[in-house]
Amino acid sequence: MAVRVAIVVSGRPLVGIIANPASGKDIRRLVAHGSTFDNNEKINIVRRLLLGLEASGVEEVVFYPDSYGIVARAHAAAKASIKVTPLAMAVINYGSDSTEAGARCQDLGVEVVVTLGGDGTNRAVAKGCGDVPIVAISTGTNNVFPRMIEGTLAGLAAGLVATGVVSNRSAGERVVRRMPRLDLLLDEQPADIALIDVVTSNQAWIGARALWEPDHLRDVVLSRIEPAVIGVASLGSALFPHACGTCSGCWISTGDHQTAQRRARVPIAPGLIRDVPISEAQRMKPGDRVTLRSGPCTIALDGEREIELQDPSVEIAVRLEPKGPRVVDVDAAIAAGAAAGAFVHDVPGTPSLPVV
Repeated sequence: MAVRVAIVVSGRPLVGIIANPASGKDIRRLVAHGSTFDNNEKINIVRRLLLGLEASGVEEVVFYPDSYGIVARAHAAAKASIKVTPLAMAVINYGSDSTEAGARCQDLGVEVVVTLGGDGTNRAVAKGCGDVPIVAISTGTNNVFPRMIEGTLAGLAAGLVATGVVSNRSAGERVVRRMPRLDLLLDEQPADIALIDVVTSNQAWIGARALWEPDHLRDVVLSRIEPAVIGVASLGSALFPHACGTCSGCWISTGDHQTAQRRARVPIAPGLIRDVPISEAQRMKPGDRVTLRSGPCTIALDGEREIELQDPSVEIAVRLEPKGPRVVDVDAAIAAGAAAGAFVHDVPGTPSLPVV
């Protein structure tokens, strides 16, 4: 295990930024119809993010020192007075970097972590940051967990939470919400987590990691059922349209194209709409557990194959855990900030403006 060396920071509210330079660049951008998310655009987003944080009273930021220098370049371009300090960590350009960065943010007492990435990036960060609230900006391929949110607004919301201007206590438990996760168990032992989906594939090797062919799917478990999403998560609302927005997850077993009595037509990747044969499906409530078909197989977590399982005797189970990562609701945070008077100030010597 790596030894963490904490950097010295002030007692002022601290925000962490973890921007993944590899997000939005996997093979689905080639086999489907997605476009690559350019790192220069990520720099532009972080530039606006820093200005939003500064405007909301945040004076200090720590960040994941990625090899492209996204945050450092954004800070130079923004010409902001906010202080930015790289996390003291080795960068190996692998998914574990985001987990390590999240853990170091937690060690430093960061109030909020802002992420730039997709479902996979946020899964990696959530594994490290514990209960530190996340503001997730979408820059990935499958983006069910993060939001397409303007960087300025993300910065304002993160700053309002970090400085304590808004909180769940002041806003009726609306600002920071606990989201579900999926716990993967192999022979009853915790093996990993996912934020959105756990999928077993009949392919016995990891290969290019991403999943986009219906014939490769075996079992799908979703932590939530939401409309208008891309990837295998789109199966949820297709099969259980009346469960959208509830606390339900679901388990879906795929079938054979020749014998399946049901097919779900879904956007399995950007611009790639496919018919998925369905043999069985059921909703899951928080705490429910399902046992999946055994190997040999690969197991994908949040859209990417991570585990090769050759032993058919290993039991594969997934539990819907309601106590997943804490996430800042940007709309609720900004609304609560406005209600708290964060954006309107009377000018001394002038009469107060009446509010109707």
